[in-house]
Amino acid sequence: MTNSLRNYLNFLWAGLVKHGQTGGLVPSQRFLITKMIAPVPEDYHGQIIELGAGTGALTLRLAARCPGARILACEINPTLARDCRDNLAMAGHNSRVEVVSASAEQPLSELGRRGMEKPDFVISGIPLGNLGGEKALALIDAIRRALGEGGMYIQFQHSLLDRKKIRTRFPNLLTVPVFLNFPPAVVYYARR
Repeated sequence: MTNSLRNYLNFLWAGLVKHGQTGGLVPSQRFLITKMIAPVPEDYHGQIIELGAGTGALTLRLAARCPGARILACEINPTLARDCRDNLAMAGHNSRVEVVSASAEQPLSELGRRGMEKPDFVISGIPLGNLGGEKALALIDAIRRALGEGGMYIQFQHSLLDRKKIRTRFPNLLTVPVFLNFPPAVVYYARR
């Protein structure tokens, strides 16, 4: 079985068995990934946190686009986290990208204890609508606290239902549709 087929089947299985956690049945496609990483300058050399990395579709593109950046990719599903690590190693990006298998709140709260600088970008594919109102707001609050001054929170969703939640914490919010993704999505660019 090829690596990409194994990744796809693992993601599909995670989406079927733990849909509330994964939020989808297929990894993000290139049109969505392009929109999500567009605000990150190619010559960026700081810290980026990715939440909900899955098998690493976005992580790989981000690492290739920003060779000077340090990326902490968080994926709660251990099988998908392993696939993400394997894909990064095969692409030669594993020296600058750390993949942790944990809930998103854990690395966000550990930033200071790990001696990491505050990131300028937090990129998330976590399905906020599946978390419930209080948990979603707690995650958005944790992201806001973790971001450096002037930093950007980039979130994609398959609906506009959580737009108000994000806007309560990030009044400077831009919403961009991505119709060519399957299923169609929206990307939120929220500036701290």
